[in-house]
Amino acid sequence: MTHHELPKEGQGWQAIHAAMGEARQGDLPWYGERIFRGGSYFSAPDVVEVANKAYQEYINYNALFGGWFPSLARYEKEVVGIVLDLMAAPEGAIGSTTSGGTESILMAVKTARDWARDHLPKATAPEMVLPRAAHPAFDKAGHMMGIEVRRMATSVDYRVDLDAMADAIDHNTIMMVGSAPSYPYGISDPIAEITAMAAAHGLWMHVDACNGGCVFPFARKLGYQFPDYDFSVPAVTSISVDVHKLGYANKGVSILLFRDAALEAYQRYTLEDWPSGTYSTANITGSRSAGGIASAWAVMSYLGEEGYLKIVGTILEARDRVVSGIRAIDGLQVRGEPHAYILTFGSDDFDIFAVAEGMEARGWLSGHGLEPDSIHLFLNGAHAPAIQGYLADLATVVEQVKAGRIVSKGVRTAYTT
Repeated sequence: MTHHELPKEGQGWQAIHAAMGEARQGDLPWYGERIFRGGSYFSAPDVVEVANKAYQEYINYNALFGGWFPSLARYEKEVVGIVLDLMAAPEGAIGSTTSGGTESILMAVKTARDWARDHLPKATAPEMVLPRAAHPAFDKAGHMMGIEVRRMATSVDYRVDLDAMADAIDHNTIMMVGSAPSYPYGISDPIAEITAMAAAHGLWMHVDACNGGCVFPFARKLGYQFPDYDFSVPAVTSISVDVHKLGYANKGVSILLFRDAALEAYQRYTLEDWPSGTYSTANITGSRSAGGIASAWAVMSYLGEEGYLKIVGTILEARDRVVSGIRAIDGLQVRGEPHAYILTFGSDDFDIFAVAEGMEARGWLSGHGLEPDSIHLFLNGAHAPAIQGYLADLATVVEQVKAGRIVSKGVRTAYTT
């Protein structure tokens, strides 16, 4: 990596701001009508304004020292309480904030590992069993914590292979996982079936609802149907929900929930033998800005149930229009029946990546899927007005690909930093 010297003399903000503007000339906008890539969770300008203002109010507060700031403790308690309610948590359930979905997953795995030492003594070489489409954060957790990951080799109709999952369980298994929904397909696993399997063996069951936790409760009120996924499913042990996704808080704030408050003892790390006193945290990070927690509380207060219902309804109506429009184009197939705001589609007749590149040349940016080759769309509040234009261009590009006028250059996307 190239070394850069610290400037000998400081510069004024005006010059710095101009330099930053020049530096980001090649950056994509973080959201837009034509940007369907993951990572953009736009709802409406007024919601962004509320989130940003609340974040700025607490950007310099250190959430590690939450006890010093009663207001921050209140926000965190209320945000966690709201998510517990959304996830149909029973009395005695508990939760905490993390910096994002990956940290929530890491802490769920850590908690399950430590719990298993007391409850699954035969598991001397702990393992966890994952669907093919489960988030890579589980593999990261396994790598960091010395837990073998048994990820299924295939998906069945874009959901978990239940038979293969059952065959993968042995005396070392401590944890099973389901997605609600998965990132690759936007389709939920059959959580009730996986959970029953886990319960039969006395295993920890985690539901990764990072993508659906702030959508499904409102979608169900609007009449949409999908598999049960929350604590209403008996024996679900833990759930992760990202509030900085479709909860519209600023990054990073995710929530990790446990069915029983007693499980928090396995989550927390505490060191008492230290010259400065007791050090005790329920997550991986130490110092972190309190801005995300403040923005989550502010946005939830601003939108209320009515606001979330309106936004979720708009996004899912746009999704339904996209799905219908894609299915009306000869040669395209939507992959399964998407449950939330993520969908993928492809073709058995022509190169779908040529279609993706043709759409990108027209300014429509999307992601890619590889099992099978697909275009990956990630819908948010910016997209509803653009659906008709997207489908019109898609039909045109498909005809050009069929005629051989657009050929893929072999470009693939990666989920990386």
